[in-house]
Amino acid sequence: MRRAFTLIELLVVIAIIAILIGLLVPAVQKVRESANRTECVNKLKQIGLALHQYADRERAFPPAHTLTSLSYGAPRPYDTKEYFSWMIRILPYLEQTDLYHEVKWDQWPWWQHPFNERVLAIYRCNSDHRASDYVGKFGEDLVALTGYMGVSGTDQLAFNGMMYVNSKVAHKHVMDGLSNTMLAGERPPSSDLVFGWWFAGSGLAPYFGATDVVLGTNEITNPGDGYPKRDIFRIGSAIDPSAEHRWHFWSPHPHGSNFLFGDGAVRFVNYGIGQPTLNALATRDGGETPSLPPAW
Repeated sequence: MRRAFTLIELLVVIAIIAILIGLLVPAVQKVRESANRTECVNKLKQIGLALHQYADRERAFPPAHTLTSLSYGAPRPYDTKEYFSWMIRILPYLEQTDLYHEVKWDQWPWWQHPFNERVLAIYRCNSDHRASDYVGKFGEDLVALTGYMGVSGTDQLAFNGMMYVNSKVAHKHVMDGLSNTMLAGERPPSSDLVFGWWFAGSGLAPYFGATDVVLGTNEITNPGDGYPKRDIFRIGSAIDPSAEHRWHFWSPHPHGSNFLFGDGAVRFVNYGIGQPTLNALATRDGGETPSLPPAW
């Protein structure tokens, strides 16, 4: 005669299965996050290669964007492609030549649809799951987003990094060495999906592109109101009603963010690196020799 399971035996089996599932889920999540971070590294490396190809042709890295109305001591522009971001300028080197040639460079960039709302996988971090299509809505317009910001330096008024408003930084200007200077880093779009437009972006006044296409490592959050505040590299959150996390580098990855350096290396920078070291890595000619995290 076949003996059936007792209630206690059944509960034990269920408990064992629950424990195994509890152990398996974090492992799967960890593997998935590791894959996303590796994919993020690969995207930044491709962006770095494109930036160098652009610099080889133009004899300088691209500006954050161009602005003809000057303030705060900003350098003069060397072209009239106002507000078109550095991410548009390197499209031919990211296998997006057709899109590049469709852009109307002599017209206002903001509402050039459908280009302005075209999502490019190269500019998206796969660990950011908020918007499956990475498109925000501004009024009645759809705008495609980016999870990567150029490093403008320590802040938007310092003009001491690699890509800032009207910049024209050549290799010879990087006195600290390309391997010691950051080009770009992770900063997901703002929680309201308004800041972080890859096609064109100005940020808030003085419209130097901060929070939209570039960011400083010790950013001035409100330079025009007489009471400037700063933000630093720290943990961020996609749940951000006050939109404060748009002002600093952070990533959806645990413990830190990936940064692209001028020599093409991508390094994972821990939140505990210390602000003085991070500021030194953001400047091109500060004369510092900071200790670097390992490269990928």
